[in-house]
This record gives sequence, structure tokens and C-alpha cells, in this order.
Amino acid sequence: MRLPPRTLFLPLLLACAMLAACSRPAAEPVLALVDVTLVHPDSARLVPSQTVLVTGAYISHIGPAGAIEVPAGATVVDGGGRYLMAGLTEMHAHVPEQREGEQYLADMLLLWVAHGVTTVRGMRGADYHLEVRERIASAELLGPRLITSGASFLGNSVTSAEAARAMAVAQADAGFDFLKVHMGLSRAAYDAVIAVARERGLPVAGHVSELVGLEHALASGQDSIDHLDGYAPLLVARDADVSSVSYGLMGLPLATYIDPALMPGIARRTRDAGAWNGPTLTMMENFALPDGVRPERPGLEYMPRGMVLGWQRAAFSIQRGADYDADAAQLFMAYRRALVLALHEAGAGLLLASDAPQVMNVPGFSTHEELEAMVAAGLTPAVALAAGTVNPAIWFGREDEFGRVAEGLVADLVLTAGNPLEDLRTLREPAGVVLRGRWLDREFLDAGLAAIRARNQE
Repeated sequence: MRLPPRTLFLPLLLACAMLAACSRPAAEPVLALVDVTLVHPDSARLVPSQTVLVTGAYISHIGPAGAIEVPAGATVVDGGGRYLMAGLTEMHAHVPEQREGEQYLADMLLLWVAHGVTTVRGMRGADYHLEVRERIASAELLGPRLITSGASFLGNSVTSAEAARAMAVAQADAGFDFLKVHMGLSRAAYDAVIAVARERGLPVAGHVSELVGLEHALASGQDSIDHLDGYAPLLVARDADVSSVSYGLMGLPLATYIDPALMPGIARRTRDAGAWNGPTLTMMENFALPDGVRPERPGLEYMPRGMVLGWQRAAFSIQRGADYDADAAQLFMAYRRALVLALHEAGAGLLLASDAPQVMNVPGFSTHEELEAMVAAGLTPAVALAAGTVNPAIWFGREDEFGRVAEGLVADLVLTAGNPLEDLRTLREPAGVVLRGRWLDREFLDAGLAAIRARNQE
């Protein structure tokens, strides 16, 4: 065989080497979180002095801080004993629609991330959100994992069982993650939605229409109930005549007729039906209590001023109505918190859900307010945190993907200065967030928040 001239030999070798290098996949980036205390809310357990290695988007190794070798070239975060837990999931999010603009969308997504929320369940669905879901997943758009419904099944827009079935099939075919039922839905239309959901393996979440009723929703296997909707009529004292009382805002007019002794029974029925609840305690308090609309609430400076004024008007329309009773409103909130505790004690599943952005609820801020409201209802911080970490993953059937700090799971993590099992407030300003393997430090988060605040103060 004739060899090529010496003048061509070296370039040929270099070309071959370059071709071989290009054919090899690029090494995935490694993030090392060294000397951290792992927080496991589902077992209320702390594991100190650990190193967590993240390769690409996934947790690859966890072990004692001195026993794991950190690869050369890794990004190293010195935890200094600080606390590392799974990122939070907001189970009632109103992801912006296309008409609200790209900047507003980006701002709301960053507000969630900056407060340690790494997954959201979109409850105001639209076709646009399928695109947003993919843009977030591909890292084109910075934001929490989006798991979304399509448009709600409302009584005034879905007027027959046939229309409900057609809409449910279309949403399943489009690739939405679950179906959302809403107010005013007839029983026939509701049953059609449930039937398609069972055929296509999709969960059903949302409201309980008065025409459906909680008993039928539980018997039908509705997977989650938002706002504790539908419970009030079943908690009315047996000897009370409420035939002339309207259901109103999630049963607020029925508050003075509630018999707390009925709560354990309906909580057990909820457990037996396998239904989960996202209580949205904060959102209902904002609607019904004067303190909920105070203009100095933290977080409002990150929202458009016109939107905040609209929220105040919506709440005032209830609080200044002819039928509004301040004492009944306080009683309404007390019974809702008691019901949350009863559901937990019965073993019924709870999900962290605040409903934001919505009536004074600012993304991220309201998630932490909801955690604290759940503790005020009688839950431990660990139970409240489980409602926002491992429980949502279980509800979605994706516990092998997120919700815990464990090898093989996606690295959606929050690092805090204090122990969240003792003080939830430490989560309000995390030292950093890991979003699908990307380390976002406090400086990055603060800069993003400052930019959002400046845009809304112009």
C-alpha cells in the first residue's frame, strides 16, 4: 500500500482526531452540593453531612460528605451544613395565557422558581400551554416543570354530555396531562368527562359543581378537589333548614350551619374514595376576609398595578355585598382549616395549592403563605412540606421522577439556611435553587426579582 506524502500525513491525523472527538457525546455538566443536610418531609427526617452529585439534570450520587469524590471540573457549592430538600410543587397555578405576553409569562415563572417552586400544575389551561410546557422542558424558557390541563369544563360552555365527551377526547389527543372540571357542569356532562378520563388514563381535578355534588364526585373517582369545594353542604347540621340559603362562594353562606362533628365521617369517605384535596386556604381568605386585600401585603410590588386593583375590586364585591357577614366569614375560615386537619387525620391525601396569580396571591409568595396556613390548621411542617413535594409526585404517578432527594430523580432542589422542618419561613428566601440540574444562586434570583419589581413600578 502506498502511504500518503509526509506533508499530508499530519493533517490527516488531525482530521481523524477531530472527527472522533465530534462523534463522542459531550460530557454532561456535574454539580456537587457538598456538606448539606438532607430534608425528607415524608419521614420528617434529617440526614446531615451529605454530598449530592448532579450529573446533567439528574441526581447521580448521594453519600457522606467525605466519602464521595467530586469530579474535576464540577461546579461545587459548599453547603456549609445548610438544608437541601426537594423543590416545591404548586398544585393550583394560573400560568399566563398567550395574550398576556412573553414578558409577563417569564416574570411569573421566575417568581415561582425564585421561591423554590420547581413544578406547577396548570389549572387555567389553554392550547398555548402545551408549547410553554415544551419550551420549559427544553430549557428554552426558565421556569418550573409544567403539568397542565386544557381549558376547563364549565357549565356555560359545555352544555351537553356529547360536547363534554368531544372536548375531553380532543384534550386527551392533544396531550394535556389531566382534565379540569369547573362550576356549573351538569351531571351528564361531568359523567362524560369522567368516562373519557378513565378510558385515556387521565386524572380529573378541579371544582365540584353544585349539579354534581361531592357525593357523586367521590363515587365517580374524581382524583383531586380544589378549594374544598362541595364539602359545605355535607357538613350542614342535620336539623338545620338551609333550603333558602345559596351555596355562594365555596359554601360561605352555609358557614353558620356547619356541624364540626360531621367532619371525620366525610374525611374518611374522601380517603376511601382515593380523592386528594388542594385546599387553597389563602385564596379563600383573600376573598372573604378584609385582611386579605391589604395593599401592603408582601409580593404585590411584583405584579402589574392594574391587576392588583382588579383583585381588590373582586374581593370587595363580596365583602361589601348585602349578604356579607364578617363573623360568618371568620367561621367559614375556621371550619375550612378544621376540615384540612380532619382530612389529614383520616389519611386523605393533601396537596399544596394556593391558586396564583389570583386575588392577592402572588406566585411563590402565596405558596409559602399556604404552607404556613396548613400548619396553622394543625399540620406539622413536615406534613405540609410533604403536601408540596412527594405528594404531588404520587398524585401524578411520577414519584420516580421528582418530589424527593434521591438518586435517579430529576435534580429539582432547594437549599435553605435554616431547617424547614422547624421553621417554614426559611424557604421564603432560599440560598439557591437547583432547576433540572442548573444551579441558581441567591444573586441570580435577587437580580431577577429586582427586574420584575422595577417593571411593575414604572
